Amino acid sequence: MWKWRKNKQPLHKPLSEQQLWERYFFERHSLDTLLEWSKRLKYFRYCRAYGGHVGDGDCLLIAIGIQSEQELHEIFEQLELPIVLISSDSSPSATAKWNYPPIEHPKHVIIAGVKAFIWMYPDRMKLSITNLEHPVEVTATSVVAAEQLEPYLAPLTHLMIDPPQDDRYCFMPKDWQ
Repeated sequence: MWKWRKNKQPLHKPLSEQQLWERYFFERHSLDTLLEWSKRLKYFRYCRAYGGHVGDGDCLLIAIGIQSEQELHEIFEQLELPIVLISSDSSPSATAKWNYPPIEHPKHVIIAGVKAFIWMYPDRMKLSITNLEHPVEVTATSVVAAEQLEPYLAPLTHLMIDPPQDDRYCFMPKDWQ
């Protein structure tokens, strides 16, 4: 609630939409922190939660494009993950929807000793890392985990989509320098 002066003017000037956005985006981590993290990470990008009723959280994210069944196999082989085929009568939310074999979403996985979460989309795989103690947050520990995982992702750079989430919730250093 605004407190009003006698002349009906607010005591404080309301924040602009951009100021409100920046207050939200940098609420947990300063611009300097995100720039420092982006220098340490080659592939992962910091993505801020959409918030509200979405029920998501902040994460470090990569997206790997998939245009063929051969690429699908290449990605799973590189990440040392099994492809689990499922029958077409399974729950629609359990399967990736695309033109390739119906497979289970990998979900919670361990790659190179790092806990990550994978979800499949028609043309890509999204792999995210958060903080293990608070899975809706990204911390310095999350960045260390991403640094540990990146060498295993290097052979897939030709398939990576950057930014992994093409909206203002995904931190791109070039936009802030």
